[in-house]
Amino acid sequence: MSDTALDVSSRKADGRSSGRIFSPDILTALARLVAGSFIAGFLPAANATFSIARCCTLAVRQDFKKYYTESYPWEVCNFNIDINYSDNGTFPSIVRSMAWAKEYCRGAQLSSLNQWLLPLSTYISPYIGILMMSPLGDVPYHNYLKCKGDKIQMLTAFVNDFLNPLLNVLRKYVQEYISLLGDPSSATFGAMHEVWSDARTLSKIAPPPLEKSLGLPRKALWIAALAGNIRFSQETGWHPEVLRAEGPNTSADDFSPNTAGELENSKEKAPDVISTVKPEKPSEDLQLLVSGSKNNKATDRLNGAIEMMIASQKPFVSAILIPVVLMLAVTAATFYDAYSKTGDKDTALALAYCVWYSWILILGVAGNCYASALSPKVAQKAFKGVLTFEEGPAETALRHRYINGRCWESWAADPRSPTDLGSILERLSSDWFFWLRFCSGQFLGLCCVTFTSACAVVIAWTTPTVGLGCRSFNFILYVILSFVTGYLHVFCSWLSVRSKIQPCGSAKGHIRLQIFRFIYWSLVFVNFLVIVLGTIFHLVGVFRTCWCERLTWSDSTLIELNSKTQQAVDNARRYWVSTGYVDFGIVWMACMIAISFRMYIVQKIDEWDSDGGHSKDKRMNGSS
Repeated sequence: MSDTALDVSSRKADGRSSGRIFSPDILTALARLVAGSFIAGFLPAANATFSIARCCTLAVRQDFKKYYTESYPWEVCNFNIDINYSDNGTFPSIVRSMAWAKEYCRGAQLSSLNQWLLPLSTYISPYIGILMMSPLGDVPYHNYLKCKGDKIQMLTAFVNDFLNPLLNVLRKYVQEYISLLGDPSSATFGAMHEVWSDARTLSKIAPPPLEKSLGLPRKALWIAALAGNIRFSQETGWHPEVLRAEGPNTSADDFSPNTAGELENSKEKAPDVISTVKPEKPSEDLQLLVSGSKNNKATDRLNGAIEMMIASQKPFVSAILIPVVLMLAVTAATFYDAYSKTGDKDTALALAYCVWYSWILILGVAGNCYASALSPKVAQKAFKGVLTFEEGPAETALRHRYINGRCWESWAADPRSPTDLGSILERLSSDWFFWLRFCSGQFLGLCCVTFTSACAVVIAWTTPTVGLGCRSFNFILYVILSFVTGYLHVFCSWLSVRSKIQPCGSAKGHIRLQIFRFIYWSLVFVNFLVIVLGTIFHLVGVFRTCWCERLTWSDSTLIELNSKTQQAVDNARRYWVSTGYVDFGIVWMACMIAISFRMYIVQKIDEWDSDGGHSKDKRMNGSS
């Protein structure tokens, strides 16, 4: 009897029906298989385990005869093996063509926790902190949401009292930070010009005690320096009481040192005779005494406003010391990694990004070194009864400080005349030397960004694979767009000045200005995305691909797949660390120059305080 017949007879003997093909265990296993396949369909593909070291191992296996006497393929490429950077040993160069990489090495090596958390905590977070310490400009208030009606009074109050203010605050911070990162040359030049302008303005003020005896023009210089961050408008000007108190008849500006000397000589030459003639009009003396008392009050308010502005200066610790200490820590940590991991490609690229952001240090330090530090609300309270502002005084953004500072300087040059913003802007629009200096200043700000970006390009370019890669292209693209946005801002500023002096019915200039402003802000936003998305792609690992090693369309381009090769070690010693030293050295030098201007400004301010403030003005007005 056959085995099949015996099996059937045995199953009949056991009482089991021959019609049951699948047992319960088989059905359970099949259900598990289907469920597992369904769940696995939502999981990432095997390409998620892609790594450059894995591609390197595959390349070594294909040419195993060349390396079998040295090490195994995974040892040659350090696949799943930690590299020892403490010794002087190097690994062989594993080079393959772009065509080979497209066939066998497609994908991106996503960053591990250590690869993205270490750069974020080491240098990106401190740079963000310094950027947040930079001064921002105010934006016009706008009602984004409109809600009216008595039946929905609570909703109207919620929209007007909460949502609209919240949206305006968000717009201010979003717009200003996009502007700082998207147009870095304008922001950097604005900060540097403000420091230079304040130092130059305060240098025109004579040292005490002579200066305390001077009148309105010199005090106008103080206000132009200390309130230069407030937006200048048509309503900006002296309060009428201040003009009466510090007018031409009561000002000591009309008395030069030569005039005062002649007056003393005339007193010496005068005969020593006591006049017995009584004043003809004693009532006029009484009127002068009463008016002098009123003038004293106006002068006291003016001097008190200056002293309040001086007292509101940013302290050295929060304005200068904290950014400096933060960047010292960043520099030390970055160079420690560069020294301890010589030849590591990830460390070199991290150094490149740290160098790329170093222009933010110049912006943060220079943006906190100028004299003016008043918020618009504090300025309005400090200058109450002294200066008149527009209905809602606003702080000027760094990119507009050059033109705004020139308006304050023009006002301080002739403080007794009524404010005429139109005539000031009309003179500026035709002053080509002014706009030439504006372009030169933009070039100076662009040089700061270009220099740090060029240093980053040198490090990224010389990191194997040597040549133009995604990261070096990222740096170059940022410089190009910064150049375009910087000089487009100059053109938009010129159009803005021209539109303000044109008649209200002229719509052609206004339309042209709106078109170029739209182009400007579009490019600023694109440049903002270049630096932000470039940083994110670097942290996540999107740039860690074979095609990012060399941006080329040629399949014959060779790509370096291994790490810590002899070329990488040589380039680290020749380019990476030395370029980082040069970059931070120049950046620190620029910061020291800004701090030296800050020290000069503080010295001029201390001279005002050291002589007793406005006490001498009181003595002069009381004795006159």
